[in-house]
Amino acid sequence: MTLKYPAEAFALGVILFSTGMKEAFAAGILIILTVVFAELLKNLLEKAIPAWSLKLCVPIASAALCASVFLVGFSALGTELSTEIWIMTLVIGLLCARHVLSDSVQADYGDLMWESAIAWGFWILLSIVREFMGNGTVFGNFLIQTDIQSATFLESTFAFLTSGLVLAFTNGVLKKSCIKLNSLLVFIPAAIFVRPFTMDSFGKLVGIAWAILVPVVLFLSVKQILKFSRTGKAYRGLPSDMLAAGFIYMILSIY
Repeated sequence: MTLKYPAEAFALGVILFSTGMKEAFAAGILIILTVVFAELLKNLLEKAIPAWSLKLCVPIASAALCASVFLVGFSALGTELSTEIWIMTLVIGLLCARHVLSDSVQADYGDLMWESAIAWGFWILLSIVREFMGNGTVFGNFLIQTDIQSATFLESTFAFLTSGLVLAFTNGVLKKSCIKLNSLLVFIPAAIFVRPFTMDSFGKLVGIAWAILVPVVLFLSVKQILKFSRTGKAYRGLPSDMLAAGFIYMILSIY
């Protein structure tokens, strides 16, 4: 069965906004708003303009809307978005547009909202776990400090692991899979923004390029191996790739 929720957009959104319940709650709403807007716009324009124009209009409008609502929404929460994260919200908007243009939704707004709500719910739950295990707070309110808590839970390794688990749990509930989705569309933007290490020995630009290239090459290698792995249906494809990315980042962050 075809996925109705924008799994790629959710995957990138979880990587960027899952260190706390507040940001997960807001980001999930904004992604759902963006994908519904993209589907509505596609349905309004598809009979009025040529196909090539539709494939330009929907992504541009969706990216612009997504970046705008994220900027306004997080400003209302008192959270400032850096320029890098703001650029990533443009990518999220493009992924939402890609989802609706793939004919996965076809005006099934009920199914779209239902499946997206399930993914959003798991996103919030796992973000609560990360926030509490990272600094002992939930929704920014301090609860308790224990020996098992560590700031490591707030690092990029667990962002990728959380992303994979959110998708896997959602697919498990829906009895669906993400086999046909392209995980590179999620991982490459994330790798550009979230680098597992820094290297300044050969200059800043060379160091940045190396810190992006190494995880991408390793990710491509692991993807080839995962094609032959026997994972559960819910974990196949994008969820497994995101979990693998988390372990790649865990290893690289040691060096």
